Formats: sequence, C-alpha cells, structure tokens
Amino acid sequence: MTNTDEIVSTSIKMNKHPMEKNITKYFIAMFFRNLWISMPVGIIYFQERGLNFFEMGVLEAIVSGIVFLSDIPSGAFADIFGRKLSTGLGMFLWGLSLVLMGVFSTFNGFVITMILMGFGDSFISGAVNALFYDSLKQMNKEQDYLKYTGKREVITAVALILSAILGSVLYTIHITLPFYAHGIALIVASAIVFTMKEPIPSESSKTIAAQYKLIVKSLGFVWKNKIVRFITIFWVLVLTIPMLFVNLMEQLYLVEINIPVIYFGIIFAFTRGVIGFFAPLRYKIEKKFGEKGSFYGITVIFGVMFFLMVIITQYISLGFLFILFFTRDYTWTILDKYANDHIPSDRRATVLSIINFLLNMVYMGMALLIGYSLDHLGIFGLNSLLSTMLMLGLATFAILIPFLSFNYKKLNLDKKNSSAEE
Repeated sequence: MTNTDEIVSTSIKMNKHPMEKNITKYFIAMFFRNLWISMPVGIIYFQERGLNFFEMGVLEAIVSGIVFLSDIPSGAFADIFGRKLSTGLGMFLWGLSLVLMGVFSTFNGFVITMILMGFGDSFISGAVNALFYDSLKQMNKEQDYLKYTGKREVITAVALILSAILGSVLYTIHITLPFYAHGIALIVASAIVFTMKEPIPSESSKTIAAQYKLIVKSLGFVWKNKIVRFITIFWVLVLTIPMLFVNLMEQLYLVEINIPVIYFGIIFAFTRGVIGFFAPLRYKIEKKFGEKGSFYGITVIFGVMFFLMVIITQYISLGFLFILFFTRDYTWTILDKYANDHIPSDRRATVLSIINFLLNMVYMGMALLIGYSLDHLGIFGLNSLLSTMLMLGLATFAILIPFLSFNYKKLNLDKKNSSAEE
C-alpha cells in the first residue's frame, strides 16, 4: 500500500460518521431488550403467588389500558424531548417493573408493576424504531433500512432463543430469578441507549394536541373507507385471539399436557425463535392463496388448532402449538403487507396507531372475560382451561367467518377495490 493509500484509509477511519456508533449500540441494546427471560414462566409465577385467573386478566388489562391511554402522548413526548430519552426511559421503567415483580408477592404489588410496564411499553413503542431510522437517515443510509432491520431480526431471534431456555432453568432454581434477570437486562439496555447520540429531530415535531387532532381526522378516514375499515376490524379481531392464548393460556396448556417447567424454555425457543427461520414460507403461501384465501385460512387454522388441542392433550399437541404460532406470525406479515397495499402512505402511521389503540381496547375487555372464564367455566365435562379454549375456537368461527363472508360477498371487497378512497 502506498503512502497516499494509507493516508486516504486513515482519513476515512478518522472521518467515520459519528452516528455509526449509534447503530452498533442500538443492536447491542436490542439484544438485551429482547432477552425475554421471564416470558416462559409468567403465568405459573402468578399462580405460585396465589393469584386467580381473573386477577391475572386484570393485570393484563391494566397494561393494555395504560398503553391505550398513553400511546399518543408518549409519541408526542418522543417528538418533543427526543427518541433517545423516550426509549431509554421506557426500557428503564419496564426493567424496574420486572425487578419489582420479583420483589412483590401480592396482587396489589403486581398492579404497581403493571402500571410501570404499561408506561414503559408506551415510551418504547413511540420512539425505538424512530431512533433507529433517524440514526440511519442522518448517515444518509435510510435506503439500507431493510438490510439493517434484517440484522436486527437475527439478533432478536438469537436473544429470544437464549432467554427462553435460560428463563425456565432459572425458574427451577428460584421462581423470582427470571424476573430479576429480565429486569436487569432491560436496565442494561436502557443504559446503552442513554449513551447513544440523539439524531436530528423530525422536521415535523408534533404537540400532543396536534397528535389528537390527527387521530380524530384519521378515525373518520378509517370509518368512511370500506377497505381500510375492513382491514382494521379484521386486524383487531384476529390478533386478539393469539394474544389471549399466549398471554393467559399457553403456559397452563403446557402444564395440562404434562410438560415439565424445565422444558418450557425449549418450547418457547422454538415457537418464538426457531420458527422465524420459516419466514420465507409466509411469502410463498400468500402468493399462492392471496388476500381472501389467507384471511379465511387464518381463521380456519386458528379455530381448528384450538379444537385439536382441546381434544388431544398429549405431547403431539406441541405440533398444533407450532402451527398456531406459525399462523400468528403469518398473520402479522400479511396484515402489514395489506396495510401497505391499501392505506395511503401519508396516513399509514396514524391508521396503524388507531389499530393499535383498538386492539388494546378490545384485548383489555377480553382479558378480563378470559380470566373469569379460566376461574369458573366448565362445559362438556372439560376443565376451565380446555372449556375456555373450546369457546375461543367456537368464537373464532362464529365471529370471523360471517364477518369475512359479509365483507367479501355483500361489500364486494376484492383486489380491484384495493386503492384507498377518501
């Protein structure tokens, strides 16, 4: 190498964009953020602490309620005070809530942790992706967003697999350890975020009042546009189903089919991490069946899987569980695609926020109902868990099939009408 080449190489290294460190720190923070160590054991931990299922439903509803009420203000907070502060504060609050969850042992104590968790979630969701994208934009690399997102997803998958296995192992040592470890991981992530540089703020900073005004205007758009209204309602209804099962029933079902807690982590690693390697199949399936076929297929698979898991309470049901999670991930993928297809880009972010609000509102009420059902329901000689799963399967068919039929046949929804109308 000539002296000139060495000088140029040294100059490039010295003039490295200062925001490049942001990306490295972001990836490290995302690894710690996605160490969901307490994920495999949350429900059985609450059982060990003496909570009934209705109380667990109340705790789930509290988180959803806080997110529902604070999502818009937290977005404005990120615009006004910065994405770094919002993301770091959110991770710290969430981490603190998990540490306190290990400390507390009563329902009232857990209420406090869920309030903190809800606020933490809101501060993160309103800023974490913007912090990432704005860092890339300041480096003039926003066109590489998908490439960097792919790296983030790999890091997330590795973190999920490791943490799922670690969580169940720690629980067998002491029931509070997964929560302490999970909380510390989030606090570490928070500390890393606070060392990042704040990207140049968005050109269109918003006040809370302006955010609410935009939401009200977009609500009218969602209601008047039949395509967007259809997608919004289906999105909320169909995603509530796996949310209820995953958050309130999955761990109970593993106990029902006699899976030792020590193996929960391995199962969670497959259903959250390894299943991601099947992602390319989602696009092939959607290409083959299209929008209408996908929506009907999702509905049928969710309903049938619940029926099969109720009828067959053996190890083979783990296969049904895997199919359920694959279908859930497929649902996320195609709903995101159809949102891009049908919703104008200038309204997309706001409409997705509205969908998130509605999803949390519906989930809030359903979590209470499912919690009560898990305590009291018993039909056809089944215990409360299997009875609730059976009713969830029946509700999937009873609500979603007529909804899809009405919209596709009566309103003539098809690809020709896919453009959004004012």
